[in-house]
Amino acid sequence: MKKKLIYLMIFGLIIGTYSCEDTFLQVPNVSGTANLTMVYSDSVNAFQAVMQCYDLSMVQGIGSPAVNSSTYVGRGCLGTLTDELCRGYSWDQNYANFSLGFDANGHTDDNYGLNFTAIRANWLVAENIDRVPDMSATGKGYIKAEVEGLNAYRYMGMFYRYGGVPIITKSFLPTDNSTVPRASLDSTLNYILQLCDNSIAGLPDTWPANQSGRLTKGAVMSIKARVLEYAARPLFNSATPYLDNGSHNNLICFGNVDPNRWQAAITANEAVLTWASQNGYALINTGGAGVNSPNPNAFADYGTATSTPGNQEVILAYKMDFQNVANIIVRNFNYSNYQTASRWDVALNGTLFNFFTNYYNADGTDPSQSWPHPGDAAPRPATDYTSRTAALEPRFHDDQVGPGFDPSYSTNPGDANWNVNGWGLDLDNHSASFPNGSYGLGCSYSVKFYYHAGSRLWMELPLFRLSETYLNLAEAYNEVGNTSKALENLNVVHNRAGLPSVTVSDQTQLRAIIQREWAIEFFLEGQRLFQIKHWKLANIGTQLLGGPVMEFQFKVTGASNNNLASHLVSYWSAITYSKYWNARMFLDPILQSEINKQIAVQNPGY
Repeated sequence: MKKKLIYLMIFGLIIGTYSCEDTFLQVPNVSGTANLTMVYSDSVNAFQAVMQCYDLSMVQGIGSPAVNSSTYVGRGCLGTLTDELCRGYSWDQNYANFSLGFDANGHTDDNYGLNFTAIRANWLVAENIDRVPDMSATGKGYIKAEVEGLNAYRYMGMFYRYGGVPIITKSFLPTDNSTVPRASLDSTLNYILQLCDNSIAGLPDTWPANQSGRLTKGAVMSIKARVLEYAARPLFNSATPYLDNGSHNNLICFGNVDPNRWQAAITANEAVLTWASQNGYALINTGGAGVNSPNPNAFADYGTATSTPGNQEVILAYKMDFQNVANIIVRNFNYSNYQTASRWDVALNGTLFNFFTNYYNADGTDPSQSWPHPGDAAPRPATDYTSRTAALEPRFHDDQVGPGFDPSYSTNPGDANWNVNGWGLDLDNHSASFPNGSYGLGCSYSVKFYYHAGSRLWMELPLFRLSETYLNLAEAYNEVGNTSKALENLNVVHNRAGLPSVTVSDQTQLRAIIQREWAIEFFLEGQRLFQIKHWKLANIGTQLLGGPVMEFQFKVTGASNNNLASHLVSYWSAITYSKYWNARMFLDPILQSEINKQIAVQNPGY
């Protein structure tokens, strides 16, 4: 299978081990014998080291066969920890972790210790790249800026997962003191901003086509914009922490509410839009409609933005080619199940009713209360399901496929792998032995990221799309009371989705609408878990990250392909299991092995 080859991989290079102490002190090893002299003896070897840095840094929260993937929580776990996806098979880590939250023994979506493996690898490159004899000064400068940007990316992820973390400014030697405590939340934020500013100053706006995927000014500007958005949200931007941590509250809370944090986020996100307009990036809207008009080409435009490699809306994507490892990208990415008809191992990762009700009707009306809910007196005919799903907005049909229907517009016309007729899985897992909907597997299945993919199973996960910038601005402008600018930015995304403009002016109501737009637009793009926590939503423990899990159940005829509309009899909504939530889960735990060294301080409640 042909996959997108961007990052050249040498799996033994600068991997290190997981604990902070070993990671900081270990000398890099290539094929068991190489040393720094070999790595930086020429530009080819040095560039391979840079590409290894990309894998180690950008794999944060995704998982990689370059390291022990069992330390990651895989197969859609970020979705199963929220209201997006069902928990999956009982042998998957997410089957247990969906109800417990991440634990302190390494089973977190980024694995705390591996952050420092990546950071050390990046600093080793920065410190040694000048040794390369056949590389220009300009090229060396770009690489130094790149690795600072990669460190900013890793620190950004740690910031909203853990709060304040150790600040590492170089690779440690055996003679160095590597006992680095956690820095305050404020110091960690300032360090990330410093890394971003240094990187932005040294990076180009674009790369040649054969090097797309490397960091640009705009990519690092997007890192800066996202981290400032998280700094402004209620979890950190608060006078008191979510749980008291005694004298260490400054690790998890700024200790005050400062509206200027929202203004800083606005400034950073506006800068991203300015850069994008000057460098050929834009939100994809080919409908030709005027301002505040629904886009008639919403299905194709949203599908292109989320699925087509190298499209003009994606500022940065995760590009990796694991050669000769069939379907490894599909299997090990944590962000979603990346479903096709052949992916039997994610057959139980259906979309939950808890999330399903976020989608609007195509005319912009809200259907959330019109769906069947647990406790209804009687099942509804299957035609109710097929007619209601047919009426939903274009993003639903780009994102989902379900029993009895294909997307209103086929995401992959003529390809049996992507339509109900040829689907090798029964969404409801029913056969003649289970005709009454005894096992729930969600309301539909995700086909996101595969619009017009045909036989292609690899994909490029978007890390920064311009729609994030617009929603960041909508959220931030609403929080500072600038309703007109909030609506302007929200409706750029909402109209592109084919929906009529939002006109609500009440700040609280508009906040909820913006958060709903985030949910729909970024379904399975790895942001929802952290956004829900940092928004501190009232229903976080009763519907989103904890509480009853609801799924549709289907009665079928018992025919061989129960996905077909002709074989569906009725459906209803049922509570199929419950998830556990505790306030300690607002932030992830620090790896217990680090706590045992009596250097790092654990987050409260663990």
